[in-house]
Amino acid sequence: MLRPDGSSVAEGDDAHLWVGPSEAPAAPPQVAIVGVHPLSGATTWAQLLHLRETEFDQPLLPTERALLVCRSVPAGLAQVKYAIRDLGRDRVAAVLVVADAPGRPIAAAMREQKVVAGAAPAIRVPWVAALRGALQIPNPATGRLARVAARVNQAVTAVIYEEMDKN
Repeated sequence: MLRPDGSSVAEGDDAHLWVGPSEAPAAPPQVAIVGVHPLSGATTWAQLLHLRETEFDQPLLPTERALLVCRSVPAGLAQVKYAIRDLGRDRVAAVLVVADAPGRPIAAAMREQKVVAGAAPAIRVPWVAALRGALQIPNPATGRLARVAARVNQAVTAVIYEEMDKN
């Protein structure tokens, strides 16, 4: 039984069993990885994050949002801006900006990342030497690769759930 203020009169460890129906939590939206240019790293990150990869020219499923992937160079970031324009901001969950080399991105790329971050959440992926030239991703990922993949996964999950809370 519910009180006028919405609280329950049920008490005890098993109260949830007999209080009555409640609102079911919303399922998280589906996310597909979309590389916006060749060699963006989309296939690698789709495997590491266990997400479906689709090509940019292929339609997303009606319930899916895109996790766009690009390299941290001005040309890659320009392609992300075109992709956001073409898909619409509401269909873009976030952008993975994958480092193209060790160290800081060049100044022009840093400026472009700020522009992209104004349109969609941008998640920077640091350089991981273990992925350079790798034909296969180590399974399971270990060391630095495992740590970076876990941080990226956590950031993507946070962005998705933050968007759910807004809606």
